[in-house]
Amino acid sequence: MNYREALSFVHSRQKFGSRPGLDSIRRITELCNNPQRDMRFIHIAGTNGKGSVSTMLSNILIESNKKTGLYISPYVIDFRERIQINGQMISKADFARIITFLAPLVERVDSEGLCVTEFELITCAAFIYFKEKGCDFAVLEVGMGGRLDATNIIESPEVSVITRIDLDHTAVLGDTVLKIAHEKCGIIKKGAPIVMYPDQYKDAADVVSEIARLNSSEFVVPSTDFQYEDKGICGSRVNYKEMEFNLHLIGAHQRLNAATAIEAALKIGISPENIVNGIKKTFFAARMELVCDNPVVLLDGAHNPNGAKALSSALKDIFGDKKVVAVMGMLADKDVDETLGILAPCFSDIITVKVPNPRTMTAAELKKVAQKYCRSATVADSYSRAISLSRTVAGDNPVVVCGSLYLASAIRPKLIKFYK
Repeated sequence: MNYREALSFVHSRQKFGSRPGLDSIRRITELCNNPQRDMRFIHIAGTNGKGSVSTMLSNILIESNKKTGLYISPYVIDFRERIQINGQMISKADFARIITFLAPLVERVDSEGLCVTEFELITCAAFIYFKEKGCDFAVLEVGMGGRLDATNIIESPEVSVITRIDLDHTAVLGDTVLKIAHEKCGIIKKGAPIVMYPDQYKDAADVVSEIARLNSSEFVVPSTDFQYEDKGICGSRVNYKEMEFNLHLIGAHQRLNAATAIEAALKIGISPENIVNGIKKTFFAARMELVCDNPVVLLDGAHNPNGAKALSSALKDIFGDKKVVAVMGMLADKDVDETLGILAPCFSDIITVKVPNPRTMTAAELKKVAQKYCRSATVADSYSRAISLSRTVAGDNPVVVCGSLYLASAIRPKLIKFYK
């Protein structure tokens, strides 16, 4: 297969949806001689913040001269973002070669009565690539949940990280924070240290603490008592445990994500100097990304109530009572009403669009929900129209694009071109 054909084959596995369970991933990795064995992993689960913490940790390890694999999802700009080594995406040639190798094995697993989903296929491909290239570490982000996520086939990691836990994927993971916390804690392994994001619901924190105790795992919660200077759209200047650094990711939640990444890095013996340099170099598309600073345009992937709270808090801190216009699109299977209830009051006007995903809520449907919380909501029939209209409505005031990472991925190139 060439790259296009390989990517098409990967996407063809979407027909199986998301199927929590380890039987299929165990079988296909077994057919590949278990490439995930004898590798050093940092394993990261949680509802929000996984991508930010994963990217910070990857950069910290790279600064420490460790050959570092990074496995994340979803992607924003290019599918190959999901598999990286030392900040470089897997090449199209390597991707095509590995998927070509895996295709007949996938069909064999199917014939045995199992089915390999898209996520399982990409997870196996990442293991193969990281093993082939001799990675010293791999930072592994859970796709959904933890206990039954395909990444959880790994044996004991060097350290496990639990980011912020909240309600998301409730149809699969459970309808309470307590149930979801149990699923996330499935990545905790006997004796492996666990670092937990500090701002948690008490129920969630208690579950993580107890499961860590039952597994004889050292349990670390970062301090929230550290110095910082909030620089608004320019991020923060932070002093954590006498480590001073510029954090370019925007919002109070990103300072806590940074503290979480620092504690995980300290657990594996990384020096303060390398930690500081790694965080300073961290940039993450669609996480309060500053697309333009005059006029201000921000792009964010907030798509659930917790992400909405973080974004809402950051917008209030940065803009106060200033008029802000939003472009929004959301998936219908998310908690749209609660998310809009949190976010919409931040905006004077909301322009609704559809998301390029079969699960999208239509722009008209989203407008109806938005109108309950915002004085003005308008449907746009294209992203170009939405961008142009938002600029007209906002004047010199800020524009925020949010609601889904799928939307962020599709609209980002158009935003950049418009504001070039």
